[in-house]
Amino acid sequence: MSKHEAIIQAIDAAPFNGGVRGQDWLANEDNIAILFANGDLALFEHEGDHDYQVHFLFVSGGRAAINHARESFAIMFEQHGAELIFGLVPDERRDVKLLARWAGGKSAGLRPTPEGECELFVLSQIMWKGGK
Repeated sequence: MSKHEAIIQAIDAAPFNGGVRGQDWLANEDNIAILFANGDLALFEHEGDHDYQVHFLFVSGGRAAINHARESFAIMFEQHGAELIFGLVPDERRDVKLLARWAGGKSAGLRPTPEGECELFVLSQIMWKGGK
């Protein structure tokens, strides 16, 4: 299976994809997908300017997931010029909220969404570089 086919399949199978088809998501050249050898997939959906919404479709957990999240953030900030990365995590997904924190995201509180309450996590390029 090609990289593109793997990305399309992962998006199509994601339980919270909001009806988005993988082929359509990938057709937007401003979106960026980072696929790791073990099948972990970090999707960065372009939201305008240099802002991206992140979606982690990871098969790994624990330290491997944290490392892949951090590595994908580094790629976005250093290679793609991202200035802000954000993600909405369903409030009941404690595991994903912990991953977001451990990878560097900062909570910006709860937000209502059509799928229910979600916690908003943000990470700016300045935060990533340690506020320098």
